Amino acid sequence: MPAKTFQQTDTNFSVEQLFEKLERPSDTYKGQNGKVLVIGGSGKYTLVKVLTAEEAKPAVQSFSENLIVESYGNEFDESSLEKAWELDDWADTTVIGPGLTDFDEKALKKFAEEAENLVIDAGAIKHLLEFQSHVFTPHSGEAKIIREKYGSEEAFASETGNTVLVKGEVDKIFSGDKTADNGTGCAGMTVGGTGDVLTGIVASFRSQGLSNFEASRLAAFVNGKAGEKAFEEFGNGLFATDLVEEVPEVLKME
Repeated sequence: MPAKTFQQTDTNFSVEQLFEKLERPSDTYKGQNGKVLVIGGSGKYTLVKVLTAEEAKPAVQSFSENLIVESYGNEFDESSLEKAWELDDWADTTVIGPGLTDFDEKALKKFAEEAENLVIDAGAIKHLLEFQSHVFTPHSGEAKIIREKYGSEEAFASETGNTVLVKGEVDKIFSGDKTADNGTGCAGMTVGGTGDVLTGIVASFRSQGLSNFEASRLAAFVNGKAGEKAFEEFGNGLFATDLVEEVPEVLKME
C-alpha cells in the first residue's frame, strides 16, 4: 500500500487496517456485505441514482444493470416518504442529496427524522444540518454553509456528532475531536461527478461496518487513488465514470 495517505490526529490509523476490516468471510452470501440506497436525481441530474425522479428513471436504469431503480414522482415530497422509508429500512446506509434539486424541505427533514446512517450530500446539506451522527460530504463551497452557522467544520462535527468530509485538493475529515487530511488525488479529478463517486464510496464502506470516520477516511484515500489511476490513462479527458472503473483495482492493492 503506498505511503501517501493521511495526516491525522488519530495516530493509530492505517489504511491497511481499514482494508482488513472489509475482508469478507468465506461463508458470506448476497445481502450480507452492505446495501446502499441513494435518494437523488432530477431531470437535470441523472447519474447513478436509485430512488430518483420519475423523469430521470430511464437514464439511471440504463447506466448499469446492477442498479435497482425506483422513482418518487417528479418531486421528493410528502407522497415520497412511504417509499423512501421502506427502502431506507432495507438499506444499511442511505445517501441523500446528489442531483436532488426538486424537493419539499419539510418532506426532506421528515425523512431524515426517521432515517439512520445517512450520508448527506449536495443540495440536502444545508437543510439537514440540525441532524446528528451522520456523514456530510460537502465540497468547499457547500462547506461554507457549515462554517457560516457553526464557525468551522470542526466545531460542527464536535457539537453534532456528525462526520464531515470536505472534498478538495486535500480532503479534510472532521469527526468529534478527530481530524484527518487525505493527500491522494490529482487536478484531473476536477470534473463533474467525482464528488458523487466519493460520496458513494463512503456509503459503501459505511454499509460494510466501518464507522463514519473510518468510512470517510478510507473512501477519500480510495477515491483519490482511483483518480490518479484514471488520470494516468485518460489525462485531463477523464470522466467520473472512469474513477468508478478504477475503484476495484484500488481495492485489490496490498
